[in-house]
Amino acid sequence: MHSFEWLKGFARAAFISIVAAGVSLCNDTYATGLSRVNPGAPAPTFTAMGADGKHHSLRDYAGKLVVLEWTNPVCPFTAVKYKSGAMQALQRYAASQNVVWLSIDTAAPDKAGYLTAAAARARIAQTHATVTAFLFDLDGHIARSYGAKTTPSFFIVDRDGKLAYQGAMDDQVFADQPYGHEYMKSALSDLLAGHRVKTLETQPQGCAIEY
Repeated sequence: MHSFEWLKGFARAAFISIVAAGVSLCNDTYATGLSRVNPGAPAPTFTAMGADGKHHSLRDYAGKLVVLEWTNPVCPFTAVKYKSGAMQALQRYAASQNVVWLSIDTAAPDKAGYLTAAAARARIAQTHATVTAFLFDLDGHIARSYGAKTTPSFFIVDRDGKLAYQGAMDDQVFADQPYGHEYMKSALSDLLAGHRVKTLETQPQGCAIEY
C-alpha cells in the first residue's frame, strides 16, 4: 500500500506537468509583441503610478539595486509564495540591504488581476509585504518592454541601470517542497558583494500575464 506522502508527491508531480504545459502554451499565446532584454543590457526605463498615488520612475532609483516583481492577486502561483512567507522573507532581506522593491501589476480594468489603488494597499497590508512601491501597468507597456510573461517573475536592475537577472524566485513550484535553490536571493547576494550574478536567467513557472 502506498503511503499518503507518496501519493501526495505523485499528485503534485502530475499537477506540475499539466500546469507547466498549460503555462507554456499561455506564454506562447501572449508572447507576440514582447521585447527581449538580455542580462547586461540597459534596463528599459519607465514611469508608473503607484498605489500610494505618486508617480515612480526607474530613474528615481539610479545607483541602487532594483527588484521588479511581476505579481497578480488572483494567480495561485503568486499566492503560494505569499502564503508560505517566502516572498515576504525575500522582501525583508532586500529591504535590509537597501534594495528597492517594485511590485508591478500588469492588468487592465477588464482583467481578473486588476486592482484599484485602495485594493492594492489593502493587499500589501494583508500579506505584510515589504515593498518600496506597488505600481500599475494598465496598458502592459512596462511588461512588454521587459518581455515579462509570467507571474510571479522577477527582474533585477543593477546599480549601473543594467539588467542583472531575470526569471524565477526559486526552483520550487509548491511551497511545501523541502528543497530548492533561491535564485533571487543568490543573485542579490552576488550583486551586494560586488560580484557578477552566477545564474543570470532562469525559467519562471506561473500564470501567464494577460495583455
